[in-house]
Amino acid sequence: MRMTAFFLSVALGSVWNVQAEGGVSEPPPLQATWGQPVDLGPGGYARIRRLADGRYMAAYSRGGNMTIRFSADTKKWTPPRTVVPRFEAGAGTNRIFVGLANAEFAQLSSGRIILACNLRPAKDRADVHPFSIGFATSDDAGASWSKLRVIYRSENLSDGVCRGCWEPFVLPGADGRVQIYFSDETPYVDGKRRFQNISVMESSDGGDTWGPVRVASYSPRCRDGMPVLLQLGNWRWLAIETNGKGTHLHPEIIRSRVADNWSATVGSPSPDRFSPFLVSRDWKKTYGGAPYIAATENFILLSWQETANFTRDELHTSVVRVAAVPKSEIVDGRFTTMRVLSVPPLFQNTTESTLWNSLCPLDGDSFLLVSQCRNRIIVHPCHLLYFLHQDKKEREGG
Repeated sequence: MRMTAFFLSVALGSVWNVQAEGGVSEPPPLQATWGQPVDLGPGGYARIRRLADGRYMAAYSRGGNMTIRFSADTKKWTPPRTVVPRFEAGAGTNRIFVGLANAEFAQLSSGRIILACNLRPAKDRADVHPFSIGFATSDDAGASWSKLRVIYRSENLSDGVCRGCWEPFVLPGADGRVQIYFSDETPYVDGKRRFQNISVMESSDGGDTWGPVRVASYSPRCRDGMPVLLQLGNWRWLAIETNGKGTHLHPEIIRSRVADNWSATVGSPSPDRFSPFLVSRDWKKTYGGAPYIAATENFILLSWQETANFTRDELHTSVVRVAAVPKSEIVDGRFTTMRVLSVPPLFQNTTESTLWNSLCPLDGDSFLLVSQCRNRIIVHPCHLLYFLHQDKKEREGG
């Protein structure tokens, strides 16, 4: 795959179906400019965040190990360094490797970095070592790391069905508080069908001790999975993939007030669960998994991986999608007018999959799209423009 320098500007004039006085209103145009991609090399499921000292840290899985790198400008990166290695578990001839996947991290107000991961036994050998959620910490800006600590295990209940827990997400709060969200299928099995919820654990002392597991969301006989949180002001938005009513996995947003803190499980249907899209998509035919939510100065962003006319064999032909909604269009904690942006040029007209994507806000309304393509990590910078205060005739040169 050749990496070339290119820039693409796309003005979005998508169909606007919100009725206003005097007829159908037109949305202020969004303009997305994709910049030159950066190839970080082998690895997958990568996340990038800016640290308090201004550097950017990338965390991802490489060869079953948790790997990190640093950059001052998101273009040149330090060499990859393993900070949490895979390990062997079991005894005698019943020994297996346990790999580490699904990196997610956050830096707390204290400066501590919590790097969470998913412990996955080889060949689904949960009888030797269960699927688990764990984390390591750094108190010196990533220079050194603690040993891996496991805080949740999806125990095998000896019924021949391998249960799992998956995809942690770290949400920092005030005064040393931190939450780790993850999807969990441990309580739900019907024959060989596995359902799952979104669970959350909370620490009030920066990760030294943890409270009990609570269930934030669960739709009976469905799979609420792959949680990513965005907290702004008094609201939290939980982006998940879910299914039900004959649909494939697809993105859904769950709203919750920060003060409520998931005091009750949000089921389905619920007024607190909604589709964020301006134009609805047919999820009975289309798969839309692994959503990721983030915010720039003026926008809320959502990415996901999508395959039309989906069958299970087509998962790895998924193409990344990104959508944006101006924050000004949030009404009572709901936003339902996201417009889909263009696919980055590198991923246009290709049969290569772009999986397990994430988003990293930069300054203003710029962000990074971080993708896994051919088991390599590709980082695309993008900048959004929003012509909210500019007269339409002036924009068109009138």
